[in-house]
Amino acid sequence: MLERKKAAIALMALIVSNFLYVNVVWADPIKFTDQAGRDITLPSVPKRVATIATPAGSMVVTITNDGNSLVGTSPNSHNAIIEGVLDEFYPELSKVSSDIISKQGTPNIEELLNLEPDVVLQWARKTKSIDALEAAGLTVVGMKYQKIDIAKTWLTDIALMMDKKERAEKILKWHQSTYKRITSKTKLVPDANKPKVLYMLAPQRAAGPNSHFQFFMDTAGAKNALSVDAAFIDIDPEMVLEANPDIIWLFGFNAKLTPETIYNNPILSSISAVKNKRIYKVPVGGDRWDPPNQESPLGWEWFTRTVHPDLLDGSIRDSILSAYPMLYGKTPSEAQLAHILREEMNKDGKDYVKIIH
Repeated sequence: MLERKKAAIALMALIVSNFLYVNVVWADPIKFTDQAGRDITLPSVPKRVATIATPAGSMVVTITNDGNSLVGTSPNSHNAIIEGVLDEFYPELSKVSSDIISKQGTPNIEELLNLEPDVVLQWARKTKSIDALEAAGLTVVGMKYQKIDIAKTWLTDIALMMDKKERAEKILKWHQSTYKRITSKTKLVPDANKPKVLYMLAPQRAAGPNSHFQFFMDTAGAKNALSVDAAFIDIDPEMVLEANPDIIWLFGFNAKLTPETIYNNPILSSISAVKNKRIYKVPVGGDRWDPPNQESPLGWEWFTRTVHPDLLDGSIRDSILSAYPMLYGKTPSEAQLAHILREEMNKDGKDYVKIIH
């Protein structure tokens, strides 16, 4: 009887091992051309992903809907995870390394090798860096910053890698429908009724008409307060005074740049945005709403509501409550909603209660 049991167990083990062998051997590799124009072949769906390119980190989490696939990300992305609510939705993100970029801004190859990622997402333009990473034995996929198309192309490529095509398609369908809903109203706004917006990135830096931030202004029914033909513009108080913006949006990446710092600057006290209290810090949820990413439609709506508070139906709160279960499988609490929308920081902004409720 004992011998028969042993034989049965051995047979079952053989069947299981053969099954696993067949599945490993015959698993279809993932082949595609990355945004650097390189042919990529992944033997299987990556289980461990490191993202140097920003904001790919939160996109990986969104597409996979878990915090286990992301093992390393840039300091900027890591800060957004902590600053927003993503680490509350996925506590395992507390283990993600932010040391994959050195203080000199180059990839920390030693840290990346320690993390043992199946794939590293790096900027497509960093060709020498890609070569160095591959020489170290790492598999690299190039990601190109394509202004507003970054959300579509990055979500699509990450979904392709992670075998989540339908999930990306669902998210992008929401992007398209939200854009149509907003622009169906803002395209009717007469040019004379479009306020001038200054997108301040730092006290001496602002977004010009050739940057992707212009898309936010166009979508929201606003004009750029700066007419310089450039993507990014070095500014000084005299330039801001001359531009006299009606509204100032403050870059979410710059933690030191707050409405209070602008209101308390006596040099800027005469500009329209200061006198009328129309200075707003850009929100941060699953990621900051400045760079194009999975939450872009919420950013578009928020920007529009700061410009034309009475133009859109519904509320930004309801939009978040509708979107987050799709994006993260979570419904934010009232405290998390207030945190995402920077309710305390923006409390002095004109109509901000109306804007976010």
